[in-house]
Amino acid sequence: MSGAPSIEHVDRANVDRTLSIERREPRAARYGYAIAIAAVLCALAARAALPPGLPFITFYPAVILTAYFCGLGPALVCTILSGVAVWYAVLPSNLPATGASSAAIALILFGIVVGINLILIERMRRASDANAALAQSTRQLMVELQRETSLRMANEQLAEKTLLLDLALQAADAGTWRYCVRTGRAQLSEQMARHHGFGDQPIEIDVERDWRPRIHPDDAERTLRDLGAAIAGRTKVVTDFRVLLPDGRVRWITGLGQVETDAAGAVTAVVGLSLDITARKEAEAKIAHMACHDPLTGLANRTLFHDRLDAEIARVRRHGATFALFCLDIDRFKAVNDTHGHSVGDALLRIVAARLQAVIRTEDMLARIGGDEFVIIQTQAEQPESASALAERLIGTVEQPIELEGHTLSVSLSVGIALAPADGHDPLSLYNSADRALYRAKAQGRNTFRFAG
Repeated sequence: MSGAPSIEHVDRANVDRTLSIERREPRAARYGYAIAIAAVLCALAARAALPPGLPFITFYPAVILTAYFCGLGPALVCTILSGVAVWYAVLPSNLPATGASSAAIALILFGIVVGINLILIERMRRASDANAALAQSTRQLMVELQRETSLRMANEQLAEKTLLLDLALQAADAGTWRYCVRTGRAQLSEQMARHHGFGDQPIEIDVERDWRPRIHPDDAERTLRDLGAAIAGRTKVVTDFRVLLPDGRVRWITGLGQVETDAAGAVTAVVGLSLDITARKEAEAKIAHMACHDPLTGLANRTLFHDRLDAEIARVRRHGATFALFCLDIDRFKAVNDTHGHSVGDALLRIVAARLQAVIRTEDMLARIGGDEFVIIQTQAEQPESASALAERLIGTVEQPIELEGHTLSVSLSVGIALAPADGHDPLSLYNSADRALYRAKAQGRNTFRFAG
């Protein structure tokens, strides 16, 4: 794009200016001729009031002023009429004083002087018109130049913003998309195509046929429902969903979109961005896991245990279900720590936790609530015998020798068992019952279990 105005623009301006002048000239000429006649009459009247001599003295100003204000045509008319008026009205009264030859010479000199003045005045008028036209052209050129300069600056700013947007999209690994409401097809940018496992090139896909099978079954219907709601309500759409990649990985994507409408207000498309939020979701899941799990053993911690215990008590109250609560403690664990150090003690805890986890069912819960203290919630424990059998398996798996850092360690397990709702109708009373049973097991020789009550 050029910074200067184009030839086409300048020529058009000149043509418009010429036409404007041509439209003004007939009216100016019509008034100019009337003014010329009036000027001659005024000059003739003024001359009649003067004494004889210098017959053309009042006609020079009339011709010069007419030429200056009305142009060459009216000035020539004024000159001719002035000559006729002088010859027939003024000279006859001056002939005795001047003579016929002198009058003729005076008339010729009048014509010469007036002609020279007319030429000078006309050149001055043309120079003035040329200067005015030049000034007008200059103003138009400046306006055009400013417009072109502003347009160029706007384009440069747009290009800069586009570049910054591209850089931002690349830095955020964000993709763009456009969904056509009429066809049900979507255009995906390179980044969004990669997010969905469609390759590394921009692509156009059918949403139902190509996109929906790539979305996690738990998310597909909800995501399409969010899109439909945005179209129906002419609002923005913000939704998170999981993409199932061909290599088996799962990627979290957040989609943000805005509807496009036609002149009639009907929604024609939805355009937006897609952001890969997998790292954020994984971090959130990790934080949530850390908040509810023991960092050493990976088991549920005290917080998650109490949540589960509250839920099981609620089930007992609603449905009359039963369950057993186990309190477990590793016998003489402090001696292991004091003798072999905390690193061996921590390793021992991890091994014991793994052995306990291997014994219980998936629907049961094992949690570490402190140093060497564990708890287990055994669901559907309708008979004490099922709790006794589990306690025996727990004790048996823990008492197996453990090899650690060249040492063979032997530890045992004491277990206290409380049955719900028989031993407690609320979480605290049930836990206290199991805890008291644990201390009885320890007091009666360890490596055994006792029921509450």
